[in-house]
Amino acid sequence: MANLKLVANYRSDMSKSHLKKIRREGYVTGSVFGRGIDPIPIEVSLKDLVNQIKSSEHGMMSLFDLEIKGAPKDGKHTVIIKEFFRDPITRKVLDIQFQRVSLTEKVHVDVPIELVGDSEGVKKGGIVEQLLDELAVRALPTNIPPKIEVDISSLDIGDHIRVADIKAPEGVEILTDGETIVCTCVPPHVRHEEAAPAEEKAEEAPAAEKEKAPAGESE
Repeated sequence: MANLKLVANYRSDMSKSHLKKIRREGYVTGSVFGRGIDPIPIEVSLKDLVNQIKSSEHGMMSLFDLEIKGAPKDGKHTVIIKEFFRDPITRKVLDIQFQRVSLTEKVHVDVPIELVGDSEGVKKGGIVEQLLDELAVRALPTNIPPKIEVDISSLDIGDHIRVADIKAPEGVEILTDGETIVCTCVPPHVRHEEAAPAEEKAEEAPAAEKEKAPAGESE
């Protein structure tokens, strides 16, 4: 796959005022680490990064040729996105961590799982519940898949699919425990709304009896 091109600025000003300024301009903080180098603080345009990711079939799993303007040392690196952090309330991306990689050395990454196919259990009214969203894998940077598809066509009510049931793409080693359940098909949930009126009448009955008690005493 062709590497994406990304330009970032070296972040030399760590003040809160500068942080507010770059965020207003559409930038987020980040760092580049790995392969024996000290973390390099950077500022990157979130819009530019998102556009780059959208343009690639590998999405978040893409390789980037990153150029850091103003870096005190080597400013060019081949990187992948290792993780990013969001504001817990607004969900806006605040910081992105890039891992420096070599094209000849395997790396550990988390790859998203996508369920595909029409489950037999769903056809019978069941519900597919996905319990695992990502797989930890090891692969060369050029072999990292954008996602790993799991076929659920034969998944019937009461069945489940484990990590061990997944066939890894060529050149990819799955590190997640094989006994971990990826998804299961459960019977349709039972609804109890119809029982509510009867319960309400049962609760109202004692109150009505109490209201009649004084009249009975007067007789």
